[in-house]
Amino acid sequence: MTDRARLPAASDVPDLESTSERTIVDLRGLGPFVSVGRYRYLAAHDPLPPQRHARLLVLALPLRGRFDVLIDGHVTTADPGEAIRIRPGSTYVTGIGVQPRGELLWLLLNADAPGGEPVDPVLARVIRQLVESDCAVWPVPPLSSDLLTRVLAAPPGDDALSRAWRQSLCTSALIDLLRGRSTDDADRLPMHPGLRRALEWMEGRLSEPISVTQLMDVSQMSATHFYETFTKTFGTSPKDHILRVKIERAEDLLTEGSHSITSIAYELGFSTSKHFSAAFRRYVGMSPTEFREGTGNALRLVRDARQ
Repeated sequence: MTDRARLPAASDVPDLESTSERTIVDLRGLGPFVSVGRYRYLAAHDPLPPQRHARLLVLALPLRGRFDVLIDGHVTTADPGEAIRIRPGSTYVTGIGVQPRGELLWLLLNADAPGGEPVDPVLARVIRQLVESDCAVWPVPPLSSDLLTRVLAAPPGDDALSRAWRQSLCTSALIDLLRGRSTDDADRLPMHPGLRRALEWMEGRLSEPISVTQLMDVSQMSATHFYETFTKTFGTSPKDHILRVKIERAEDLLTEGSHSITSIAYELGFSTSKHFSAAFRRYVGMSPTEFREGTGNALRLVRDARQ
C-alpha cells in the first residue's frame, strides 16, 4: 500500500455541530470564512480520526494548556499566545494519542475563492501569505483570540448587519494573526521576575503539596497582579499549571519504569495514589498503568521528537 493510499479522503465539508464542550459558528457565505469554533475540555478525550482538507486553511489558537498537533507525520506544538497553521492538503490529528484537557479556538477558511467568487484583494493576500509561510507556529497578539471569542459569544442572527459584523471581526482577527507572524520570540516581553521566582521555587518542591498562596508569597506580588500576570503569561490558572507540571514529571517517571505508581504519587506530593491517578487520567486521558504499559511510552517517544 502506498503512502497516498493511506491518506484520509479530503473533505471540505465543515463540522458545524455544537455540543456542551464545543461551540461552532457557521460563517459560510461571509467571504472566505467557513467556521469559527472553540472547545473546552475539562478532561482529555479520545483523538479524532486523521483529517485532511483539499482547499481549507485551519488556524488554531490555544487558550488554555499546551497542544500538540500531528501534521503530515510531524509533531507541532503550541502554547497559549501562539497560533498553529495547517495548510490545505495536510493530514492532521489534534493531540498525540489524546485530545488534551484545555481550551482551543480555531478558524476555518477557504484558501481559494469557492466557485471563483471574488475575494477582497487584501484579504486574498493575507490568506496567501499565511498558506505560503514557512512558519507553522508563531506568537499572536491577544486581539486575535478576543475578536474570535466575540464572534462565538454573540447572539445568533442572520440579518445583513449581523453577518457584516461577524465578517468584519473575522477579517480583523485574520489580519492580526498575520501581523503576529512577523514577531520573533526575542520581541516578546520577558517573564515578570516575580513569576520567574515563583516557578523556580515550585520546580524545586514538586515532591511537596504546593498551593497557589505559596507561589503568590514567593512572587511578592499582590493577589490581583499575580493572577492577572500568571493567566496572561501561561493562558491558564496557577492551580492548573501546578498540576500540569506535576503530571508532565509523572510521565517522565512512568517512562523510566523504575518507580511504582504509589511512589510516584507520593514523590510528586499527591495525598494518595487514587488522587494522583484521577488527576493523571483527567490530563492525559488514560491511567498511569495504561500509560506505562505501552501507549504512554510510544506517546512519550513521539513527544520527544518535538524537542
